[in-house]
Amino acid sequence: MKIVLFISVLIVGCNFSAQQLTFNSQYMLNQYMINPAAAGQQPEAPISLSIRQQWAGMQGAPVTQFISFNRRLGKKQKMAFGTQLFNDVNGAFKNMGLQGTYAYHLKINENSKLSFGASAILSQTIVDGTNFVVNDYSDETLLGVKQKSFAPDASAGIFYFTQNLFIGASVNQLLQAKYSFGENLIQNRQVNHIYSSAGMIISMGAGYKIEPSLLIKTAGPAPTEIDLNARFFYRENVWLGFSYRNSGAAVLMVGLERDRFVIGYAHDFTSSNIKNYSAGTNELYLQYSFKNKHQGATKF
Repeated sequence: MKIVLFISVLIVGCNFSAQQLTFNSQYMLNQYMINPAAAGQQPEAPISLSIRQQWAGMQGAPVTQFISFNRRLGKKQKMAFGTQLFNDVNGAFKNMGLQGTYAYHLKINENSKLSFGASAILSQTIVDGTNFVVNDYSDETLLGVKQKSFAPDASAGIFYFTQNLFIGASVNQLLQAKYSFGENLIQNRQVNHIYSSAGMIISMGAGYKIEPSLLIKTAGPAPTEIDLNARFFYRENVWLGFSYRNSGAAVLMVGLERDRFVIGYAHDFTSSNIKNYSAGTNELYLQYSFKNKHQGATKF
């Protein structure tokens, strides 16, 4: 029964795998992961690694890895570039790709900037027919066969930020590429994903501060998702965070920042029936920030 249930979940997931973007719970540690205009938000040049194991304990459940790097350019620090490598495995489906980003920072005043950014993306989706389980073996269109499909993509965003506040919006999967496999047996057309985010840091004195934030996600006809987040800091380098999603999930986060290193861990809890078959979702985030030789040219 569990096998049949998992296969059913997998098939449903496959129908939307080319439409739904991979997503991390700790995006607030690196806004560039969801908005190209956030490239260069930090004066330093951070490189980060994120590993996400969804539905732990369930065979064939989604696994996602991200490697991200971005930095400001030039003496005046008005431009920035970034790149991301991603790999997402979901049952018989595997999606991997490379993203390149350019952003321009417009100085509003001494304490704030408005950034515009765009990314070009090339991704490859692989369908591994050796992992399919079907009732009718007379249809061998995909069985035992690995098929590949390449597609270009793009994203664009806008991002306003100060040292203690950010507001941003981005549109992803702008080209709405179409994937087809097995003589059109499986077809998916990507849909636009729109992310709107905002957050601020509030100092509470004595080394304590709180960072509330919000993310609104819309994707085609799918219901709008809202994330309500809060991170509580002690002495500015240790934090405990919580996130609630209206889709029926909650996230617990802990993290530590030391010198140029950042480490974060998140555990997702779900209220859906999947909780009966898995131990939740685990996510690890690691970051190291290189010094930018021109970072002293601007206030932040």
